Amino acid sequence: MNNKLVEIIQTIKVELNENPNGLVIGKIRDGLTTELEICNNIQSYYDFLKVCDGARCGSIDFFGSDILLKYQFMVETIPGGQDNWFYIGQILYEPVVINKIDSKVYRFYRDNEDDSSGECFGYLDEFLMDYVFGKKYSEIIPDAENDEWYQLLQKLKLF
Repeated sequence: MNNKLVEIIQTIKVELNENPNGLVIGKIRDGLTTELEICNNIQSYYDFLKVCDGARCGSIDFFGSDILLKYQFMVETIPGGQDNWFYIGQILYEPVVINKIDSKVYRFYRDNEDDSSGECFGYLDEFLMDYVFGKKYSEIIPDAENDEWYQLLQKLKLF
């Protein structure tokens, strides 16, 4: 994970902790302090967990190490199953996964059985920088202008 992302995560964490409505807006947990056995192709997520062991970033959730491995069965409905996918969280309750082959982040829609490719957001650092902590949050979250997470990003001048 690049230093800029670590800095952004720390800045947002401080802001959420100081804001009386912080828990409503989001939650960034402390980083993982123990080792976690994880597939090499998703090292980027393990690096993320070391900075923040799970988070709720508005309408985007990232699983922490305490539940991460328990939910891997959920990728069985995605073509390629656990051989190709690692379930890391959700956007508005739709699965967000990392492809074990190309290491990119995808969203799949549970109600769309015809969608075998999913929506690709690039590598994890790109997804975090652009969609979770950046202006493109508004591209994946309806009515983002009224979303408190998006307003927090604007307040902190992250875009």
